[in-house]
Amino acid sequence: MAKFSGYPLTRWKGNRLMILEEDFSYTDKKGKVWLAPKSGELNGATIPRRLWSFIGSPFVGLYRRASVVHDYFVGEGNNPNVTYRERRRADKMFYRACRTDGCSWRFGAILYIGVSIGSWSSRIGLKHSIINENLESLTFEEDKLIETKYLDLRAKAEKIISGDENFEALEQLVENEIEK
Repeated sequence: MAKFSGYPLTRWKGNRLMILEEDFSYTDKKGKVWLAPKSGELNGATIPRRLWSFIGSPFVGLYRRASVVHDYFVGEGNNPNVTYRERRRADKMFYRACRTDGCSWRFGAILYIGVSIGSWSSRIGLKHSIINENLESLTFEEDKLIETKYLDLRAKAEKIISGDENFEALEQLVENEIEK
């Protein structure tokens, strides 16, 4: 049975970064433990800022615990040498962890598309919005490309995510679209 180790204990490091104060993990249905270690840095599901209005902002909602583990396994903060394939495995784990924590099929699918776009944008070297120490949003031209790619992929996935849960079909569509 899939489960979390409890609730993450964190402290703020800056405007959007948090540090884990103790180990935190998600154990998937196959028994694999996804351990985000103490001192790991988190930024909240690695959702590009431009997508917050479509998906939700970091550190809120039923995907909060999933985002803690996902952040570590996509190479944020203290785990920078993650390959693109490892990121994609973490994106899939994120979807399953979201479902474990109570996200609906539809919302979990929407979140999965969002983190997949985050992995895609990282792979091709896009920069997306950041918030500086004065809490000013600094946006980049690439933000529009990220938003457009997300909206296009979500529109293509609408038939799948509006039906019964079929993660394999969604996964195949996302893979086909982000590998272009």
